[in-house]
Amino acid sequence: MLGCVFNGVDPAVASRISNQGGVLFAYAAALSWGVTGMHSQPFQDRVDWHCYGCGRLNDHGLQIKSHWDGDDVVCRWQAKPFHVGLPGRLQGGVIATAIICHALWTATATACRNEGTEIREPMGFAYSTTSLRLEFLAPVPVNGLMTLRARVTAIDEETATVSCSVFVDDRETTRAQSGHRRISLPS
Repeated sequence: MLGCVFNGVDPAVASRISNQGGVLFAYAAALSWGVTGMHSQPFQDRVDWHCYGCGRLNDHGLQIKSHWDGDDVVCRWQAKPFHVGLPGRLQGGVIATAIICHALWTATATACRNEGTEIREPMGFAYSTTSLRLEFLAPVPVNGLMTLRARVTAIDEETATVSCSVFVDDRETTRAQSGHRRISLPS
């Protein structure tokens, strides 16, 4: 069981977990970090944020939901008809917003996993986007279920770089690379 629970967890964190009370603590910690996969609580649902892209408290926002899937962070999101751009197509700014928020949560979840901390209120930090490079590879139908798959490609104490791809029906439609700076949040 430990191999399954610790899949994707930094070895130093796994060692610290096992030294703090064994299997039950390890499983509880893994659940709180979301390392057990798509069945865990979405990262965004663990905090009381109003962000347009990811805030669960913003009734008018996108309310994306991100989860660990191995070493990747995955989000499945369905646009509404009013997110239309060109007829039948999803507006590019909406795609960019979903990518930015998903990438921020990918950086945050990775930092929390690496540091052995939980995603929960009050969060002491978050990431702010410093750069975004998008490649729109194919139009996204407004009625298509988007799957965003992201991974941190570099991270240190101050910054993170995230790669993200958007798929609709297993076809990559958008590719992004984003830079993010870690910021302190008021308590």
